[in-house]
Amino acid sequence: MARSKDSESKSADATEIPGRLQVEEGIAWLTIDLPGKKVNTLSSVFMAWFDQRLTELATADHQALILRSGKPGTFVAGADIEELKAAKDVAEVQELLRLGHAMLLRLSALPYPVVAAIDGACLGGGLELALAADWRVATESPKTKIGLPEVQLGLIPGLGGTQRLPRLIGVPAALDIILTGKQLTAKKALNLGIVDEICHPSSLSEAALRVAARGKRKKGKSIGKQGLAAKVGDLLAHSPLGDKVVYDKARSGVQKQTKGHYPAPFAAIEVIQDGLGMSLEKGLERESEAFVELVVSDVAKNLMGIFFMKNAVDARAAALAKKGRPVERAAVLGAGLMGAGIAQGLAYKGYSVALKDRDFESLGRGVHYVAERFEELRKRRRYNEVQVKEAMARLHPTIEYGPLEHVDFVVEAVFEDLKVKRQVLAETEAAAPVDLIFATNTSTIPIADIASGSRNPENVIGMHFFSPVHKMPLLEIIRHPKVSEKTLATTVAVGRAMGKTVIVVEDGPGFYVNRVLGPYIQEALWCLTEGARIEEVDAALSRWGWPVGALTLLDEVGLDVGYHAAKVMAEHFGDRLDMPSALQNLIDDGRKGRKGGKGFYLYDDGERQGPDPKVYDLLGWTESSVPADEISERCWLQMLNEVARAMEDQIITNPEDVDIGIIFGVGFPAFRGGILRLADHVGLERVVERLRHWESLKGHRFTPAPMLVEMARTGATFHA
Repeated sequence: MARSKDSESKSADATEIPGRLQVEEGIAWLTIDLPGKKVNTLSSVFMAWFDQRLTELATADHQALILRSGKPGTFVAGADIEELKAAKDVAEVQELLRLGHAMLLRLSALPYPVVAAIDGACLGGGLELALAADWRVATESPKTKIGLPEVQLGLIPGLGGTQRLPRLIGVPAALDIILTGKQLTAKKALNLGIVDEICHPSSLSEAALRVAARGKRKKGKSIGKQGLAAKVGDLLAHSPLGDKVVYDKARSGVQKQTKGHYPAPFAAIEVIQDGLGMSLEKGLERESEAFVELVVSDVAKNLMGIFFMKNAVDARAAALAKKGRPVERAAVLGAGLMGAGIAQGLAYKGYSVALKDRDFESLGRGVHYVAERFEELRKRRRYNEVQVKEAMARLHPTIEYGPLEHVDFVVEAVFEDLKVKRQVLAETEAAAPVDLIFATNTSTIPIADIASGSRNPENVIGMHFFSPVHKMPLLEIIRHPKVSEKTLATTVAVGRAMGKTVIVVEDGPGFYVNRVLGPYIQEALWCLTEGARIEEVDAALSRWGWPVGALTLLDEVGLDVGYHAAKVMAEHFGDRLDMPSALQNLIDDGRKGRKGGKGFYLYDDGERQGPDPKVYDLLGWTESSVPADEISERCWLQMLNEVARAMEDQIITNPEDVDIGIIFGVGFPAFRGGILRLADHVGLERVVERLRHWESLKGHRFTPAPMLVEMARTGATFHA
């Protein structure tokens, strides 16, 4: 289409202009396209520019205004978090919010229809911008995700999301989106009434013009295709009973999920509840007040810190992955839960995968597990039936090594035994191409020990997944001295293609994550043997912020697996990492945790029933008071001490990798910012003081790592 008018100044520096405003045949097209950025964000630069355009638009005689993005696969990904985090004081944040609210109110007040044409990520401030329009059209592209994820940063929507969304789709649906931070597909957003039409990406402009022809939107809700129950729930939220029926239920759910550690969801509930009893303008003021209180909180600072740390970790992995070679066909050796999970993850991301085990019975269980995971995706509408069939067709079960003749990449996930792994490596190399990459999924065995029997040790690498594979986001890749850079880069590329957050660590017993997890679990066991009850140990750690207590975690992993790993670690690090000797009695009693029906807890068909009193007899236990604060402090300090020792050993050195690894790998409480962030916050001088205290009471396992002692002496911190 020919351009009839372009509002940009001829003298303006085009590299600084965050968008374009063009008028074609009476339709104004405002294209958001921040220069030098992969995604669009609502920065102060954009808002200032957009506000100038709104001055022009307010007096123009257009048929419609259509907002769109100039970046493929993204509309607006949210507010500029870097700018927000860099704000010098509360007043600066308040001014940003004031400008943003004024801008969106001016947009919604334009005398002609405004349409947001959405293709790709429309999140946070991006959705709030779209909500200020009259109509929203979204493409059915898999990249189109719509949501308000601010709670994941310890915040609430700050540009009207808490006020406009519930007014549009009703309180229950809006609470569900805002309190979870979930990202919706275009179809789900259509069903909820957030968007008004969906289309193919190639017809977005035509769809936007078609919807614009409807004119200005009339005031009132557009509750979409929600059922009767949802509409009744919204009516209740506006009634005197709403507090008890809707909002109290939401508060109860948040408390159960967060244990009170995250204030943002509670603030969101209050702001929505208060705001809907006010005018929109007053509701926006209420939203701003709550946002400002949250943005200066330690929780928000820590969660925003994690956001930037993850971006840095991902950027390093992406740069390394570019040096890898292409992988089209892969294989997984071992069809147990871990191996089957890895195979499903590869098939899900488009790889052709041979899944091998020693017999058809084991193989069948693995294939069934893969099928279950894909069926879950279908039920959640992430996949349709055709996609499930296509994914399963990419899986090639076998009990022979023959299919490995044509694969590029193998992940070995057999029993955690050095002799077995070396045997599988030798058999694989005899059947596979000479340049095959062999990635071993081991929890504790040094990769160099496995690679020493290889004809091509430069092609052998560690690839440590976490269970369950389809849920755990971290992948720990282990580099031994002889591995090639090409092998390393290719393995990182495969991990990233599987959607994992990848950290690269050096070789050594337990590598990084399992090495530092061991002392944490070990200390929980010491607290138990000293007289704390099973449920008291777990409750203390859960209240501190862990997703589950250490004893529950050990039951999930398997006492037999944990005990074997502990033995391997003790062989290398001595009695500093010894488990209490009484644990042997639980192993001798056949306790394997959930999978065996009994561990520290009893299980009925996989469902936990409660602590097993027989454990106390097996431990020779005498009840004694161990305060909850003591349990949590001893456990996290033991983990921190081992982290410092791993850093001293050069297993891992970058503080960002350290914190992301422990958060994404074992669920270290995110609201605390990471284990090194927490150490910095407490102060290393205080950390060493507390370690010395416990060393005097419990022995040399609490002796502070030399790194901590030196950093405390010099006043150093882990993070700048």
